[in-house]
Amino acid sequence: MKCCRERRRFVCHPAIQFISAALLMNFLSSHHALKINVDQLIWSKVQSNRIRHFSTRHGLLEGAKLRASSSDVSASNQVPLYRTEGLFAVDKPLNWTSQDMVSYIRGILERDARNRGAKPVKISSRVNKERIIRVGHGGTLDPLATGVLVVGVGRGTKELQSYLSGSKRYYAEMELGFETTTLDMDGNVTKRAPFDHVTLSAVNEVLPQFVGEISQVPPIFSAIKKDGKKLYESARKGLLVEDAKLEPRLVKIYSCRLVQRDGEGFKLPRFSIDVECGGGTYIRALVRDIGYQLNSVATTISLIRTKQAQFTIDECLSRDQLSPDAIYQAINRTNELMLTPTTQV
Repeated sequence: MKCCRERRRFVCHPAIQFISAALLMNFLSSHHALKINVDQLIWSKVQSNRIRHFSTRHGLLEGAKLRASSSDVSASNQVPLYRTEGLFAVDKPLNWTSQDMVSYIRGILERDARNRGAKPVKISSRVNKERIIRVGHGGTLDPLATGVLVVGVGRGTKELQSYLSGSKRYYAEMELGFETTTLDMDGNVTKRAPFDHVTLSAVNEVLPQFVGEISQVPPIFSAIKKDGKKLYESARKGLLVEDAKLEPRLVKIYSCRLVQRDGEGFKLPRFSIDVECGGGTYIRALVRDIGYQLNSVATTISLIRTKQAQFTIDECLSRDQLSPDAIYQAINRTNELMLTPTTQV
């Protein structure tokens, strides 16, 4: 090999150039064949992956059964769980808990959803929670109470919180002379006291004392939590009022007046009161305290919630009226009226 300094480059001998060219052609031929094989392998792999991805995505690998199942799930997810969402009111029956009413309504709506092709899951399900029929209530009514229970369906459940603190109205019948563990007719008699000295005039004089912001000790049979447990759970195990050491709570009473019982007039020791109050008020405790103020004791005989926020008992659906059509029509009426939760003072 000699160097040509003028052109500043190397020049190879012709024989070496010939041999190098031959070797290069041989190498390129082999490399081309190898490249073709590699390209074919890569393309084959790509095609295989595409087919596998397509098959997995569309259920082809699992057979006809998987394809049918996948299409069913897709179709059911397109069917809405609800016809509409919002609020309505129901007249809670006697001896039903508020949660009993909620479960009953949820069952009606779940069956309706299935009939329409939707596939709701049970409330206890840990998967597909978006397919759960959501139903809730806006304020607990005692089992022995009846009347207005505001119910939320779907997005309506998020509006219920304001109803817990909103205005409510009750018609309560009370009787002087005895007090029970539950402060209603569901409990055992714990106290007795004379009532012969009580007159209707005395009742009318006492009731205004309970209007305004008052201090009230809640009943031991209530859902209030103490030490992490609901009070009624501890009361059922024998916890006494004296041992519970319950703290008084401030509640608001907007009005409290004596009213006649239907067709019977005023007949002591029983009489009825009409009460409008704020959230957190226990009418059973109010009746108890009225009895004490009359130098006697008293117990709630019956209790009807006649109004909650904008909903009145005349607008409520009874248990016998509950059906998917009736429920959704009631929700639509509420939505059309654009009712919003407000606290009436």
